[in-house]
Amino acid sequence: MIIRISSLISLFLILVHSSAFANQTTNASTRYDHKALQQLAHDFVATQVVAPENGRTEVVANNLDPRMVDKVCQQTPEVSFASNSGLDSYTTVEIQCSAEQHWRTYVPVRIYRYKPVITAVVPMSPGHLISESDLTETEVDINRIRSNVFTDQQLLVGARVKKRVRSGQPIQASDTCLVCSGEKVTIVAKNKSLRITAVGKALADGLKGESVTVENIRSNKALEAIVTGLNEVTVQL
Repeated sequence: MIIRISSLISLFLILVHSSAFANQTTNASTRYDHKALQQLAHDFVATQVVAPENGRTEVVANNLDPRMVDKVCQQTPEVSFASNSGLDSYTTVEIQCSAEQHWRTYVPVRIYRYKPVITAVVPMSPGHLISESDLTETEVDINRIRSNVFTDQQLLVGARVKKRVRSGQPIQASDTCLVCSGEKVTIVAKNKSLRITAVGKALADGLKGESVTVENIRSNKALEAIVTGLNEVTVQL
């Protein structure tokens, strides 16, 4: 009888211990609802992306279905970029639990890279000569711009518009030129005591301070010169 009671007590203690262990295991698990998963994806990308010079970034994780069943994991989920994803404008983050409750989910993420650039105050047509009043500085998402843009409006003042520019549009290098390919230019050759001018033809577009190839119409020789003004290039003797 004593042995039987002792066995029952031992069995009871085993059951209590097992129950306590099960509770500890359950308590160690963390639940992740759709918002928590979005936050994991957001935080992961935010630590990876680099802001443009004098600019800022904004990371937005897409909304997941709020009806989705909460994910449970006994350890911190692993977060990484999905296959063929990276730090482009649109990316996908993979979140997975490698514990017993193994699961995997994906969160689309949008990356914005903002930077102040020079934009048009008013619409400008081809042939228009740009003045300071035509320009302003606006913060834009540079991911949406495929060509070189400007951060210094002085590089654009006096330039000629080559194609129509909308109001609010970032002005790109391909939109303007101080020296325009195929047009006549004044070639200024100078040193401290001498200044000579000649007529030439631009063989490439250029803005102030840029080097372009021009052809001396009289000698038919091509040379490199620096754009110094509207239809003007300079060569140092």
